This record gives sequence, structure tokens and C-alpha cells, in this order.
Amino acid sequence: MPKVLPEYKEEAKKRIIEASVKVMSEKGYSQTTMEDIAAYLGVSKGALYLYFKSKDDIIVESAKKMQSHLLQLRMMQMAASPTKDPLDVWIKILDNFMPFDSKINTLYFELVAITQRDPEINKLSAKNLEKEIEMIEHEIALQQQMKLVRTDADPRTIAVALISFFSGLRLMNILGLDRDEIRKRWAEMGRIMLGIKD
Repeated sequence: MPKVLPEYKEEAKKRIIEASVKVMSEKGYSQTTMEDIAAYLGVSKGALYLYFKSKDDIIVESAKKMQSHLLQLRMMQMAASPTKDPLDVWIKILDNFMPFDSKINTLYFELVAITQRDPEINKLSAKNLEKEIEMIEHEIALQQQMKLVRTDADPRTIAVALISFFSGLRLMNILGLDRDEIRKRWAEMGRIMLGIKD
């Protein structure tokens, strides 16, 4: 059997993961099969098993890649923000990180539910959540030092609230709340949480 070059193997895994997310966002995690993913890619089901043992393995890798990518994007967004208007940064977080496709948001919540059944995804998700809270907490503390946002609230509380609001609005998107309404409420919550007056 010929050797598979590492670069090719990583590219193939990346394509499988991307295809899996697309198929699962249409059919849902529980309804998606390895056959569905293979058909989407135009390969045999056996070809997928060269890279992943099961659909669950694909999900674990997908979760790792998605969470790592989102965390990197948020870190870049937050790193650029201390000298910018905090409310503008707050709104850009929503615009950049909330796909307003209810299918993607539905898949997100389906994957969140899996964390209770899969210890590996649970551990990864908990670790990434803590990193995200700490990153936002640090950013809020910097903004407080510069008197850009309210100084009478605990930075960690604001960080947890931001993530909670974000998750709640994702759920409201699934339930049909209008995108403009979501954005308007997000901006208003930012004003309240950050203590920004018009």
C-alpha cells in the first residue's frame, strides 16, 4: 500500500470535516450518516474510514477545528479593540461570529448537547469556554482601566454575560427572531453591560 503524504492527509481530513459540517447543518448530526458525507464528497464510504473511525471521530475533529478557529478570530478581534469604541467592538463580535443561518445555529446546539455524552468534546468545550471567558475578562479589565466602560462591574461577570447573551440570541435566531431585532437587542445589551451612554 503506498504511503499517504502528510500534507495530503491533512488536506483530505480538512475536506471531510468541511463536508461533514455542511451535510450535518442540512440533515442534523443524528440523521447524518457516513454514507451521506461520502456521497457529498463523491467518494466511497471506505475512503472516509482511512481518515476517521466513525462519524463521532469526525465530530470531535470538527469541534476542535471550529472552536480553535473561533477562538483565534475572537482573540484577534479583542486584541485590536482597547483603543476602539467598546460598543463598536461589541457589535462586531456579533456580526463576525454569529452566522445568521439558523441551520448552522441548530447544529451548534446539537453539538452542545453531545458534550454531555462525549467526554472528549466536553473537555475540549469546557477548556475553550474558560479561555474565551478569560480573554474577554482581560479585555473588559483593560477597557475599565482606560475608563472606556463601566468600572463598577466585575469583568468576569460581564464576560460570562456576553457569552450568555450571544448563546441566547443564537437560540432566538433558530426560533425565528428577526436578524435586525437580534442586532438591535445585542447593541442595547452592550450599552447596558458596558455602561455606555448615547
